[in-house]
Amino acid sequence: MYVLRFYGNADRADRWVAAEAEEWNDRAVEIWGMNYPGFGGSTGPARLSRIGPAALAAFDEIKRQAADRPIVLFGTSLGATVALHVAAQRPETRLILHNPPPVRQIILRQFGWWNLWLLAGPVALQIPRELDSIANGKAIHAPAIFLLAEKDEIVAPRYHRLVVDAYAGQKRVISLPGAYHNTPIEGAALADLHDALDWLTPKKDYP
Repeated sequence: MYVLRFYGNADRADRWVAAEAEEWNDRAVEIWGMNYPGFGGSTGPARLSRIGPAALAAFDEIKRQAADRPIVLFGTSLGATVALHVAAQRPETRLILHNPPPVRQIILRQFGWWNLWLLAGPVALQIPRELDSIANGKAIHAPAIFLLAEKDEIVAPRYHRLVVDAYAGQKRVISLPGAYHNTPIEGAALADLHDALDWLTPKKDYP
C-alpha cells in the first residue's frame, strides 16, 4: 500500500520518511512525504492558501502510481488538517490523524474572549475554507484512526475531540497516555497502531 504523509507546521518531510518506513512492521509500504509550499525543496511562497491545492496534486500523483492499491493519508497536527481536506475531495482513501487541530475553532475559542473576538474573528476568517477540519470531517465517510496525546500542550485535547466527534466515517481512537504534542509514537502506542492497521487496511483489500 501507499502512505501519503503530511507533517506539522514548519516540519520537513525529508527528515522523516526514511525512518518512518521502519515503523510499518512487516507491511509492504511506499511512503511519500509532502513538503508544504515554501519548505524544503518545495517552491514558495509559504501560504496557507497554497497548501490545499499542493496536497491534492500530491495525492493525484500518488494515485496515478498506486493504481488499485490502498492509499493511507497520515497527518500530524497541521498535517491532519491537510489530510482531512484531501480525504473530503478524494474519497477513496483511509486516514491516520495524529493530534488533529480544528484551527478556526482554536482561534475563536482560545484567543477570542480576551479581545471580544474583534481580532480573533477576522483572523479565523482568513483560514482557508478547505482547511476547516470540522466541516471536512463531517463530509468524510472513509475509515480513520485517531491518535490523541493526552497531555498535548499545543492543541488541547478538548479540541482533538471536536474533530473526532465531527468525523462521519468509522473511527478507531487510540489514546496516548502521558504523551505531549510531539511525543513520538512508540512502545505500546505503536503496537496499538499496528493492531488498528489490520482494521484500516485489511489484506483482502490488496490487489
